[in-house]
Amino acid sequence: MPVHKSAVLILRCQDWSETSQVVHLAAREVGRLRCLAKGSRRPKNPFGGPLDRWMIGEAVFSLADPNRLATLMELYPTERLDGLRQGLPAFYGASCITEMVLALVPEMESQPEAYDLVVHALRLLSGAAPAECQAITLASVWRLLAILGYVPPMDRCVECQTPLDAGGPVDFSAGLGGAVCPRCRPEGRVQRLTGKALQAIGFLLEAEWDEVRRVRLTRATADLVRAVLQARVDELAGKKLSAIRYV
Repeated sequence: MPVHKSAVLILRCQDWSETSQVVHLAAREVGRLRCLAKGSRRPKNPFGGPLDRWMIGEAVFSLADPNRLATLMELYPTERLDGLRQGLPAFYGASCITEMVLALVPEMESQPEAYDLVVHALRLLSGAAPAECQAITLASVWRLLAILGYVPPMDRCVECQTPLDAGGPVDFSAGLGGAVCPRCRPEGRVQRLTGKALQAIGFLLEAEWDEVRRVRLTRATADLVRAVLQARVDELAGKKLSAIRYV
């Protein structure tokens, strides 16, 4: 029975029985996985106390069959991000990022860059002022999409590769996965992105985190950036995700 040790982030906990839980983990060395934590609801357990989401630690788990739950054998908590529960902006931001990971990161596929990004983003949110949380969250989601290979091209048509006006506006198709020229514009719903929204997306993808913390998006620009994210993520996940609307 293969046994693994990895840095982990708890994404979700679900009661399995009176004494056990199913724990959804992001493991840096293994990827996203679901584990059965036997006895985790008992007062005395092998996990250093109660398990809850947004805990960071070192875990030992066994993977007997990739089609079945792994078994969480040990977990040593090293950090509890309590600041994520002390204000709604941080809580909504953390919920949005977590929902994205659960919906889009493949199971049992090592994603150390994605893991490091998500942990760093949650740490930032845990200590951030309320006004900083929106930009941190939006930047984190865009960067996660980029790591997973889902960032759509904005400077050329995703269909015919015709260069588009970098200053905007451009039409964005969630179904096609990027910006489209008038000739390739599909029938149905598209988002119209202004030049300011395009500039904001580029900034959120590339800026240093200290700069992200200082930026304040206008309501109109934030609404457009969020609408494009919502449409693209829903398309990729095959369902409507709920948390992003509160960012």
